[in-house]
Amino acid sequence: VYSLGMKDRFDMWLSESPDLEFWGKSRLVMAVEDVPFANNKVGPAAPPVKTEKGWLTTFHAVELDTTRGKHGWEDKWQKVYHGGIALLDLEDPSKVIGMSKTPILAPELYHECEEGLRTHVIFPGGMILEPDGEVKIYYGAADTVECLATANVDDLIKICLENK
Repeated sequence: VYSLGMKDRFDMWLSESPDLEFWGKSRLVMAVEDVPFANNKVGPAAPPVKTEKGWLTTFHAVELDTTRGKHGWEDKWQKVYHGGIALLDLEDPSKVIGMSKTPILAPELYHECEEGLRTHVIFPGGMILEPDGEVKIYYGAADTVECLATANVDDLIKICLENK
């Protein structure tokens, strides 16, 4: 995508609004270069959940692979979407405390890789933290089906804090 003759950036930003009409105080949260498994785009996914250590949130990360041919229903779909996890500061959620260095969700199963509108797409859309510490992550696969993955909240936080 291009605008004003320059290539658009696909980074993740946080903005504030007093009335949901006018926005400002925009701050960069995560750039493509910050995510080892992205080379094309990063963006928000499920709304964050509050933990004692910070806001736990999923994000999507896109890898462009120009060597790929036809995948899915499009003539030349060359992207792979992964799901990552990040821990944001409780007081200033534009500050990343830590994030996964590898995807926590990657297209591997048949319905994620071989069938669907766009194959090799994982897009986290919802996240619920249960009272027992189980985290339910709802994600779209191949832009066709909705799936559920589960993990322990402490394990996800540990993944974020490893290799800070």
